[in-house]
Amino acid sequence: MAAAEKEMASLSPDTVRWDTNHHVENIAAALQSRQGGRSVNTQEYDSVLNGPIVDYSFRQLDTLSGSLVLTPRTGFRPNQYTEDKKLMSCSLRLSHNRLSDLSGLNQLIENLFVEPNRLFWIDLSFNSFSSIDPILILCRNLQILNLHGNQILELFEVDKLASLPHLRSLTLHGNPVELMKGYRSYMVGNIPQLKSLDFSTITKQDRSTAAVMKSFTKQKRIVKRKYDD
Repeated sequence: MAAAEKEMASLSPDTVRWDTNHHVENIAAALQSRQGGRSVNTQEYDSVLNGPIVDYSFRQLDTLSGSLVLTPRTGFRPNQYTEDKKLMSCSLRLSHNRLSDLSGLNQLIENLFVEPNRLFWIDLSFNSFSSIDPILILCRNLQILNLHGNQILELFEVDKLASLPHLRSLTLHGNPVELMKGYRSYMVGNIPQLKSLDFSTITKQDRSTAAVMKSFTKQKRIVKRKYDD
């Protein structure tokens, strides 16, 4: 039995149905986009393919534990549940709340999603985060992370995100850190896998500037170390 067949056999019927539907929707959406001859918003496109967004925005949440007793909002596409009440989705919206830390995120994801490992999109915008919680590093398939409209102060906070291999889109505008000199170059240089920052595509010029800045900073540290010695 091929590896793919073994993996399919180990999945629940609900998950198998979801995978099949996901594949069909993927092909249909790609064809529709190609025929229409227009660009597709990446976030909307990916969300359609992976199930409706699980939405806990505007719920006045102070902690993530509060979301466990709430029913997610229903959007244009109704939430899809398995027989054991798990959600068929890969994206989570927690924006416009009062969250300042992500304690309990793992438990929330495990309780909500039929496939917790597939979580690829988290919206934490417009909360009260002053730092980037290291727990996000455990979301290894994270591709899109929205953190705009928070209270993050220090550039080095983003270093935590460098180990997320699939991170493609990050937003931090509306945080105090955005006002720091060299902000964009630092982000691009320290998270090289990014394709978009603050809803703006990272260009070759961005990468070139970031490389120069990183090289200059490295040389400056070497000189300082020699001077201290």
